[in-house]
Formats: sequence, structure tokens, C-alpha cells
Amino acid sequence: MAWFFPKQPASMVEQDITQRDQFSNDDVALSETIIRESVQNSLDASDRDDSPVVVSYRWLTRQDGLDPRFVDELVATQRPHAAAARLDLDGLDSEDPGALIIEDFGTKGLTGKTHEKDNDNFSDFWRRHGKSHKTGKSRGRWGLGKLVYSTTSEIRVFFGVTCREGDPETHLMGQTVLNLRTYEGCRYAPHAFFADMTSDDPQEGIPIPIQDKAFVQEFVRQFQLERNGQPGLSVVIPFPNRSFSIENMIGVSVANYFYPLITGQLKLRFNELEVNSANVRDFARQYANEAFKDIDLLFDFVEEAHRTPESDLLVLKGTWADDKKLDRDDFDAVDLEKIQDRFGSGGLIGLKLPLTLKKKDGEQVRTAFKVFIQRPPALNSGLDIYVRGGLTVSGERKFGSRKAFGVMIAEEESICSFLGDAENAAHTKWIATAEKLVKNYRAPQDKVKVIKNALLNLYDMLAQDQEEEDEKALAKFFSVPEESVQPKKRNKTPPKPEVDPERPAKRRVVLTRIKQGFRISNPPEADDSLYPCVVKVRVAYEVIRGDAFKKYDPLDFGFGGRVGIPIEVRGGCSIEKRAENRFEVKVTGPEFQIEAIGFDETRDLKVDVRAEATGNETDI
Repeated sequence: MAWFFPKQPASMVEQDITQRDQFSNDDVALSETIIRESVQNSLDASDRDDSPVVVSYRWLTRQDGLDPRFVDELVATQRPHAAAARLDLDGLDSEDPGALIIEDFGTKGLTGKTHEKDNDNFSDFWRRHGKSHKTGKSRGRWGLGKLVYSTTSEIRVFFGVTCREGDPETHLMGQTVLNLRTYEGCRYAPHAFFADMTSDDPQEGIPIPIQDKAFVQEFVRQFQLERNGQPGLSVVIPFPNRSFSIENMIGVSVANYFYPLITGQLKLRFNELEVNSANVRDFARQYANEAFKDIDLLFDFVEEAHRTPESDLLVLKGTWADDKKLDRDDFDAVDLEKIQDRFGSGGLIGLKLPLTLKKKDGEQVRTAFKVFIQRPPALNSGLDIYVRGGLTVSGERKFGSRKAFGVMIAEEESICSFLGDAENAAHTKWIATAEKLVKNYRAPQDKVKVIKNALLNLYDMLAQDQEEEDEKALAKFFSVPEESVQPKKRNKTPPKPEVDPERPAKRRVVLTRIKQGFRISNPPEADDSLYPCVVKVRVAYEVIRGDAFKKYDPLDFGFGGRVGIPIEVRGGCSIEKRAENRFEVKVTGPEFQIEAIGFDETRDLKVDVRAEATGNETDI
């Protein structure tokens, strides 16, 4: 029993751990990722469909009875390697180390062989990186998510204790994930284990759980694990990130997992507090108020959608997706009139949408998903939700300023497998060109698009029938700044033109549509006389009714926040300001280029560009 640090073979390509950025970045915070990873793994390992999974989060300190000497002995030989990997260890308090304990109940634990490699969960969790055997409804796919456990530790260490049904043993192992490093003249690989080994030869043996039962019992006692032989997994993270707080993690968990919480699939515990279906509304009001508007209306909508029997759903024909869009032609006239009336009166509409997926081996898989939509009369702000097997895919929101609630639910094994292959590593977006998707399916891009947009298509179709047409809101046009269209007093004598009216003024900028965004550049006729200037840009997604810029929603995108759209500048220009949906660029010469890429291609984009006193506005 000890830390085992494999050396990096000279013949092997050196590769650092660069994937941590996928779990802590501008789009997703570490406190959110630790919740998502632990909950989704626990939901995957559920041992029964008729009872909730319980995930517990506890913080231990010396004041809670944790012995600092025990923790220090656990990491004594790991510390020099952490220092060699350039971790900053000066802030670690060895006298009061602290630990974050994550335990799940109502799960199977890490199943599979413990003393040899197989394709089951134990080997996937401990012995593989970037590879996973999860399929079907399983939330995880990348085999990278467990990186969040070591990333959460300021010393990059975590331990796992698992029990399994029918197995009397309690299995303990530990792992550290560090950058490639040189220590005492030797080069070491990123992954190292706190474990026993099947062989004294490091080239032949593999790490296995600690065989010293007395030590395992002491470990369980020191970290006050509640496992007590119950099947499941306990994760111990010493020296957890000090920015974490119970309040923040409760807010993150409610914002990300309110669907399985409301529907009774999940319970979460934070020290002495429990979040469940009976009290999740109260916790949402207290800890996640910024994430939700109209909390009661939203939760009523989710509960009603969950209770709606499948026999009450309107089932469309399997050919509805052939034209890659849900529209009026996919409905029987009588059915369409009924749902229009129901939508207009604030009632719930539920559809079942069949879909055929084509695999690379020629197999055709028939599956389906559900969508629900409702516009309560008192609604202030809408929200669309996308759920795969209980996991909320938070980055797929498209409603923006649309006033309705919508939920897309994928529950069947086949469509869950398909969408799981489409997800990014953090499970926040569906990527139509994902490697696993392209590898397993034929023409998957069209299917992903039609699934992602079904809810939006349904809303736009119903809302268009309910609202008067607003030609200005839908027009594709160039316009002048707003202040120039205000009514003005007429002068009896027309002002003398400042330029020759027969000679058009030179432009300073050209706006061009590109994939997922736009480009602003110099026109061919530009010369030094037009510069320097300041290019002011504002952007919004088009709306069915009203001013797109006034109805800009920060949840859609931003240039300076967590969901930041990157701005790239080249040539004689530099970014001066950026905030929400606006930015300014100083242009010093006639050759420049500004690009903003990363917008939702399924929505029309309105871009207003102004260079000093001239500008244009267009939809792209």
C-alpha cells in the first residue's frame, strides 16, 4: 500500500493533461462541474427505476474530528511530485486540511473486476482516461469527467471507496493527476495511484484496491463515510478548492437538476440540508433565484408535463422530420386547430415525435422524443429546457425573449444513446459534428438539428398564429441610426450639402455574414482619409415582435460574460470596450478585420455597426 508513480517511457510521446479547461472555464465553473459530474455518474449507476438516487456532499475539517496527521500521511509522498508539477502548495493548511466528501446511495457502485482490466465501470473509472464504455441512457461518454475530482483538489488528489451488491469487500483506491514532471532526475507520467499492485514489476502490474482491511476501516472512520456496506461510491477530495461554498453548490444543483429533483428521480444532501421534490421550490427561491423567473409557474409546468400520460400526447407521423423542420404541414388540420386553441388559452401541449436513426452498419433504429410547451397568461419570462435521461443539457437554450415554457425530453434508450454521443465533455451542448456521432451514424447532423430545433419550431409556429404580423420585426433591411429617423422640424431653406451629391460618400466598414457569426472589414475603396475611427457594434437575436435590441437577453450570449462570444481583430484595430451585446473597436488604418463567431446558427442575427457618424444595420 503506497503511492505508485509510473515513469514516462522515453519512447512514448509526452502528453500533458490539457482537458481540465473543459470543466472550469468562462462557460462552466468548477463548482458547477463537480455537481454535474457526480450527479450524472450517480444517476447512471441507479440500481432501481422506482426509487430516487441520493447524492450527499459534506465538508470535514479538524473541528469535525478529521485528524490532520492521517491526511498528511496520505499525501506525504505525493507532495514532492505536486511541487515538481509546479502546483502552488504554499496556501495549503496541513494543520486543518479539510475534505469534501461525495457519496451516493441507491446506486450499484463501481461494478466489474478489481484485479484485472475489463470493460466495466471499475476499470473505466480508475484505469482509463478519455475512453468510456457508457452507452444508452448513460449521461457520461468521454471518460474525462473524473478529471474534475482531481481538479477540485488543490493538491490534485482524490480517493474512492466503493461497495457493490453481493460483494462483501470495501474497495479503496486513490489517484493523483499531475502535469508531466521531472523529480529526482526521472520523468514521470501524469497519472499515479494510491493502491496495491498485482506485480512488483511496474511494467507488468496494475493498481488494485488496498488489501489492508484495517487501513480501509481507518480511512472510512477518519473521513466519516456513511457507506456502511451499502452499494455505491464515496469520493474523498482532500484540500478542496477554497472558493466552494454550500450556498453556491446548492444554487448550481437546483439550477442544473431541477427536472430530476421535481420528478423525484433525485435527492441531494448538503451537510444537514436535503433538497427533494417536496422542497425544491423553496431552495430555488433561496439559492437559485437569479437562474429562474416565475418559479411557481415553471415548476407547475414541469410537474404537469411529467404527470401527463403518454396516451394523452399528440403523436406525429414518422415522416415529420423529412424536411428537417417541424411545421404546420406535419399536423392534421383538426389537431392543429386544437393545439392552437389550447396554446392561446394557456393550456399544456404535449407531442411525441417519432424519429428514425440510421447507423453506419445499416441498422435503422426507430425511436422518439417528447416536447411540451405552455404559455401561462401571467408569464413574465420564458424558458426552454432540454433533458436527456434526466440530465439537463443547459447550453441548448434557444427561446431567448420568447414568452413560453418548453421542455424537450429524451428518455428512450436509442435516442439517449444518440444524443449522448453528440454531447461535449461537460454535457452542456449537443454538437452535430461530434466524433462519436459521425463514427456511429449516417448523416447525424440533420437529426441533431431537427431534435434541437423542434421545440423552437413549435413555439414559432403557434406564436405566429396568435400574434399579429409585424413586418418591421421580420424585415431584412439596412437602416440608419435611430436618432436620424426621429421627426424633425422642416427648414424652409434646405441646408447646403456638405459633399457632392453626385459623388457617393466612401464607406468605412463592410459587414459580411460568415458561419456562426459575422465579419466587419474595410471596403475596397477605403483610404487613409477615413481613419482613425471607432467602430461601435451591437448585436441581438431577431424576435418575432418588437425591437430585437431592446429584447436582448443576456442568457442568449454576451461579449464579456460567462457565455462569451470571442472577438478576433486583425490589422490596424484594437478592442476598446466590450459588455453584454455591445463592443467597440478602435480602427487606425484602412486595412482591418473584426470577427465574432459562436452564435446559434438556427436563429436570425441582427447586427448594428456604426463607424463615427455612418453605419448600417442588417439581419444575417
